[in-house]
Amino acid sequence: MLGRQAIDLLREAGVGSALSDASLGRLLAGSIVQILPAGTVLFEEGTVPEAAHVVLTGRAALVSTAKSGQETVIEIFGPGTFLLVPAVVLGLPYLASCRLMQESRVMTIRADVFRAELDGEPRFARAVVDMLAGHWRLLIGQIKDLKSLGATERLADWLLRESEQAGDVIALTETKRVLARRLGMSPESFSRAIAALSDQGAIAATGRTVRVNDRSRLASAAGRLGSIAGG
Repeated sequence: MLGRQAIDLLREAGVGSALSDASLGRLLAGSIVQILPAGTVLFEEGTVPEAAHVVLTGRAALVSTAKSGQETVIEIFGPGTFLLVPAVVLGLPYLASCRLMQESRVMTIRADVFRAELDGEPRFARAVVDMLAGHWRLLIGQIKDLKSLGATERLADWLLRESEQAGDVIALTETKRVLARRLGMSPESFSRAIAALSDQGAIAATGRTVRVNDRSRLASAAGRLGSIAGG
């Protein structure tokens, strides 16, 4: 049986907040919540979804592994995220695997139940559409960065976006190796980019903490100085 805390966490999720009591009851029928350790693989690339996965607490990474064995981190998601919903909606194989980055509480909802609720509950369907639209914009932003920005520009742009939420002191929640893969660069390129931004006086990096010293210089390094008001 699902605990009250799990239900409240689902309510706080972007999609979960749109659920009526009746819709919530139908979705949770037969659902389970588990506390899983870091490193747990929730699903693997190429498999057909049997359930929709929701991160209630913790963090999960979407990853893909090339034939060479090189792993790419596509994106990292925190609480309130329904993971790779398009595969669940379409009943098609996952295009990436998902691995937990830290101990996490995860809810699984049967795929057939999830799809039935999409068909019968307009508010829930609209909330899923809004979530997918946000993920689509995130994907397009990543493609633009990979095609148009160099390693230092990509890192500077990412730090600017993080600082909009965290302020001038950014605590890196992932290792630098994982962040390098997320930004589409090698760990060596990531280190060089950190050093370049530090030499420019834009940031100061110590361990897993980055302090933004000069937003104007950081914006300039990202190639978007004009977008920083008052910089």
